Amino acid sequence: MSFPKNQFFTLLTYILLMALGTGLSAFSITGTAYFVILTIGALLATGIMIYLVKLSGPNEFEEKTTLNHDLQWIILGTIGAIVVQLGIGYLDQLVFHASTSSQNTLQLLLIVKAYPYYFLYVLICAPIMEEIIFRRLFFANLIKPTNIYIAAIIASFLFAFMHQDTRFMVYVFMGLWFSFVYYKSKNIYVSAGSHILMNMIVLIFSMR
Repeated sequence: MSFPKNQFFTLLTYILLMALGTGLSAFSITGTAYFVILTIGALLATGIMIYLVKLSGPNEFEEKTTLNHDLQWIILGTIGAIVVQLGIGYLDQLVFHASTSSQNTLQLLLIVKAYPYYFLYVLICAPIMEEIIFRRLFFANLIKPTNIYIAAIIASFLFAFMHQDTRFMVYVFMGLWFSFVYYKSKNIYVSAGSHILMNMIVLIFSMR
């Protein structure tokens, strides 16, 4: 499979998963059935996307890395993500009087409390798929026709727009940070690991 075709199927898999929820709602499928199907769909989509990443091989700046290197960057990426989230969230509140609470996080928290298995989608599948799409597909592919800074900005705005949250700028800067982690670590699963850990920490503290 050629690299462009591989990228196309990666994006198509993500779009189909996003459309799955709309399709279920259109057929009035709600409650347990809705979230079970969505969770299974997310697990399948994540598996397919990981397989497509492996099939495509490394891109121009990805390299084979050591476990020690990856763990160091995952820890740094997680700490940095939390600092960025708190810092930009505070500035957002100070300048734009935005709410300190993420509507997206609060809604997901309510869903996970009602349907505990959905945490597989929220905490595991979503971060992995988002890193593959917004960092490996958009950010990495936009570097050559533009430059690393414009590529990171475009990918981060798309990442923020997808979340449809009131704290838009927080997600933009989170996207920029994860682009940095991915580019410097040279491993998409490092930024995904940081993203997963950050989501877990945020969710745990939100539940208190």
